[in-house]
Amino acid sequence: MENNTKNLSNKDDLPIYNIKAVSSMLDLLPVTLRAWERRYGLPQPHRGEQGYRLYSPYDVRLLRWLKQQNDSGMSIGQAVKYLHKLRIDGTDPAREIPLEQKSTDETINQVSLSVLSRHFQQYLMNYQNESASEILRKAFSIYNVDEVLTDVVQETLVNLGDAWHRGEIPIAIEHFATQFCEQHLMGMFYSSSVPTREGTIFAACAPGEMHQIGILSLVVMLRWRGWDVKYFGQNLSLERIMETLNVLKPNTMLFTATTKESALSLKPLGTIMEKYPFERPLIFLGGLAFQNHPDLSRHIPGEVINFSPSRNIELIEKQIYRKIANTIE
Repeated sequence: MENNTKNLSNKDDLPIYNIKAVSSMLDLLPVTLRAWERRYGLPQPHRGEQGYRLYSPYDVRLLRWLKQQNDSGMSIGQAVKYLHKLRIDGTDPAREIPLEQKSTDETINQVSLSVLSRHFQQYLMNYQNESASEILRKAFSIYNVDEVLTDVVQETLVNLGDAWHRGEIPIAIEHFATQFCEQHLMGMFYSSSVPTREGTIFAACAPGEMHQIGILSLVVMLRWRGWDVKYFGQNLSLERIMETLNVLKPNTMLFTATTKESALSLKPLGTIMEKYPFERPLIFLGGLAFQNHPDLSRHIPGEVINFSPSRNIELIEKQIYRKIANTIE
């Protein structure tokens, strides 16, 4: 049986991914993941309050390593014995290789995120959605959700947007790529497993805001981590929003705005929160508007987060956990 030596103060051991997310990332059926855990004690995922499995980045790497041995011809039993031997010799192939590094065997069989992004962009520029879908499938089988959404999907859309602004590609390509990515992200959102974490997150684009890829990526990352996210899409009017908030009672709200005008349309949030009869939720604001006009934060209640997607997720989760802890106290 595997000796569980996880240290939850180490980000590598933090329980993040539910079984459906891991299944999609590694192209392993949930029944296979459960069987390996039952027969060989590998891995030993954390259990959430409702008993759901939550896997850490280390767990994912360990499963990926076992799958690679299995794909190379070893039985899973032989792979487990080999792992135990390596550990007795003082080596842990999953613990010692950082996420961004790959072993020699992996290098042969896998490709970097930059290469995947380049192929993804090329296929979208040629309107080859089937090939683009295959690139994403391959990317998710190698890398985690955050990496693929940040370094493949968002990177590609930024590059195509810049190319359109420079007059290098027609607007049709940019629209095709955006629609393809939005549909794929929505599919990931609605195919995620039952939420396993406490509280509800309300997420939407500001009134008049039509650009949703950034917040949609964030929403998917949070949803695949087990958070209960209610996503309201583009151009959400604040009119009668109180009725929705009274039903959901969210502990967190996320808004995005790329223009100054759409950001300023969030000013009524202050008055709305003053009249809100329940505990005031955390409010996070993101998007180019708040990056280009830092003074906007003085007019709109909330904390501005304009870092990398992974860093934004880290900050959101930290604040949520702090809020929950304070509530318990």
